[in-house]
Amino acid sequence: MPSKITIASIIGLLVASTSAQTNTTYPVYPNNFNWQRTYPALFDSLGRWAVPPTNSSEVVAWYASINKTLIPPAPIIALNATTSALIDPYAVGQNPYCDWSFDTCSRPSDVRICPDKGVWGLTFDDGPTPDGSKLYDFLAQSNQKATLFYIGIMVAQYPSIAQKGCAAGHQIGVHTWSHHPLTTLTNEQIVAELMWTATIIKEVCGITPRYFRPPTGDFDDRVRFIAESLGFTPIIWDLDTNDWTIGTAGSQVTTATEDASFAKWIAGVSNDTTGHICLQHELNNITVNEAIKNLPALQKAYKVMPVASCTNEQHPYTENIIFPTINNTALQPNSLPINGSTTSSTSNITSASPSISAGGLSANSSSKNAAAPNASGSSALIAAFAAAFVCFVFSL
Repeated sequence: MPSKITIASIIGLLVASTSAQTNTTYPVYPNNFNWQRTYPALFDSLGRWAVPPTNSSEVVAWYASINKTLIPPAPIIALNATTSALIDPYAVGQNPYCDWSFDTCSRPSDVRICPDKGVWGLTFDDGPTPDGSKLYDFLAQSNQKATLFYIGIMVAQYPSIAQKGCAAGHQIGVHTWSHHPLTTLTNEQIVAELMWTATIIKEVCGITPRYFRPPTGDFDDRVRFIAESLGFTPIIWDLDTNDWTIGTAGSQVTTATEDASFAKWIAGVSNDTTGHICLQHELNNITVNEAIKNLPALQKAYKVMPVASCTNEQHPYTENIIFPTINNTALQPNSLPINGSTTSSTSNITSASPSISAGGLSANSSSKNAAAPNASGSSALIAAFAAAFVCFVFSL
């Protein structure tokens, strides 16, 4: 079930976390990477994560690729002025556009579970983060792969940590650019949120995800159609730790209650009829420590793997990369690129102009200087990615 915490609380938590994370020894965007493209401004005038503008040449080109006459006419959802909660314009259970936020409604194309009993889809949202780096180390020590849903703004701030997650062989998915609830955005804004995130992941890691997770699980048929038109499939969940709420005002979730949830899920594995996809976060030290604490017991009860593996999705990227799955663990000789370039099977990312207004960079410039990590697509990163895949194959 989606959390009952208000959308404003979710966004506020992430913005506060972002502000805290920028006060580290990490070099600051845009001086933290040898960027080959310019990107939208990360923050607005109040320091909040900014939805990308829709008048750039890139967004115009991406939106032009969609058949607008087929976009479902679902209304743009408003937020309550007092509580900032999403306002359902329809009676309970009567929303005709299959809105997950209101009715936990899903379509057959949505990925909600791992089909096989005893299988656990391990997912972490809101990366890359400095605390997530510790999680990646633990996963490597455990020879465990996961699905990581990256926020575009976080990739811009922590490209080296994003590369660490990619090089480890985890499945990488899109978690939008600014983590705004998608049903509250215009069609063009939805396009910008998805495509800018895919674009920056491509630059940093050399891969273009085909899967996305809507922030807070907020999506409907309008969002589905736009995303699918751009080549993205939604991954949601059937189990929720609510780990991100620990320590927040009004939350009844604690580390003890999260531990109890895992104990319940582990004890109930024999009664399951399908596998699961669980929502967790690499948001902060608390969520990461909880993941590290509970994973060993989870691994004893379930076959734990990325969502692509449990759903037998061999191609979670547009590039010619074969991902090991539960039914096919054999890597083909040509399954991974062996040099710095990758070939995309779509033209969505590369068709638009490679630059926009310099305001996207100057708005976030900093005087801090530090050695920037290498640009994306390096041979070393791809080699590490391949090596991680090989290790993962033998664990399935």
